[in-house]
Amino acid sequence: MRSFNESVEAESKEQVNRKNWLVILLLALAGPCVYAEDEWLNRSQQILNALAGRPRPSWLDTNPYQAEAQRQALDIVNASKPLAMGATLPSQQPASSGKPLRVMYISFSLGEAVLKGVFEDASGQDDVLLVFRGPKPGQKLPAFFADLKMLLKDIEPVPNIVIDPTRFQKWQVTMVPEIIVEDNGKDILRVKGVTSLDWLSSRQSVGRHTDLGRFGEIYEIAEIDLLEEIKRRLAAMDWPQKQQQAIARFWETRKFEMLPSAQEDRNRVIDLTVTAPRDLVAANGQLIIRAGQTINPLEKMPFSLCLVVFDATEKSQVQAAQQLSCQDKKARVMYLATQLPRQDGWEGLKTLETTLNAPVFLLTSDVRQRFQLQHVPAVIEQAGNRIAVHERKVRANAAKEHS
Repeated sequence: MRSFNESVEAESKEQVNRKNWLVILLLALAGPCVYAEDEWLNRSQQILNALAGRPRPSWLDTNPYQAEAQRQALDIVNASKPLAMGATLPSQQPASSGKPLRVMYISFSLGEAVLKGVFEDASGQDDVLLVFRGPKPGQKLPAFFADLKMLLKDIEPVPNIVIDPTRFQKWQVTMVPEIIVEDNGKDILRVKGVTSLDWLSSRQSVGRHTDLGRFGEIYEIAEIDLLEEIKRRLAAMDWPQKQQQAIARFWETRKFEMLPSAQEDRNRVIDLTVTAPRDLVAANGQLIIRAGQTINPLEKMPFSLCLVVFDATEKSQVQAAQQLSCQDKKARVMYLATQLPRQDGWEGLKTLETTLNAPVFLLTSDVRQRFQLQHVPAVIEQAGNRIAVHERKVRANAAKEHS
């Protein structure tokens, strides 16, 4: 759902030559907190950074759920790599020791006795990485980790162990055990059926850089390919259903900035003048405001907006929003709804925008507080070097639609 702030910031990108004054204006709109020095400077820098380059809004994507699916898959893989038993793996492999990395591909199909021997052998060796492909079929990752923890009991330090199906795929490992010695991304030595690191070291010492073939028993991999399982689950997901569920959750949980209906016409003015506690400098070093300088941004850059704030659950206020007018006929009208009928969801919003023949944004708490909004419907616009807020009473609507 779009907000007023998103719209203002997006429009500001089209006016790069007026960026500094827009920063001042947005600071003024930020409310009383601008007088707190650190918060004021932080907010200033955030606005400057936002203007330097904003990411593409997710609601412009044709399939916003694809990114979420990819994020879920990545989270699963990343969460599975470092084992939750004391091993600290900041990356997918041990910290570089300047030596080639000895990667041993293993599985529970080797048997617990063999695995325990492998763990003991690899303990304390920085250049050794033990790799599993995933959990066993039907097994959850916590249960898989618990099985490993039992085998690792009394082994200190815990060897470098990861779950990394991408390594199995990269080197086309289909049977275990297999050891691949990696150096700068290349496999300089490979051997199947060997779990002894001492045996491997003896072969490395003679400088044989080749595929040694098989020197012992090899076994099927007992675990699933976690990466393929993630792909399978994503392919099986009912994305239209997920989309409907996401839409339903949005409207169920959305917090609205609800305001009571105006009982009388009332006009107020707001002064946007701010005083800088310290120098405000742009990213390129340009001075925007000097410390102690008092400035009204409206004297340098007009507000150029006319905000119409109303309760979209009140039919009478929707009608009033259509009829309310702005003093400056050149100002761009922007409609802000304090709330929308939850039961109508996105279809209700679409109908409302068709009625008003314009986009409708949700009122945010910072905008409500800065303009000191108390009742709706209301019109917010520039009047001279001040902001005028006009609250207007409308005929009560007995058929209110509750949100």
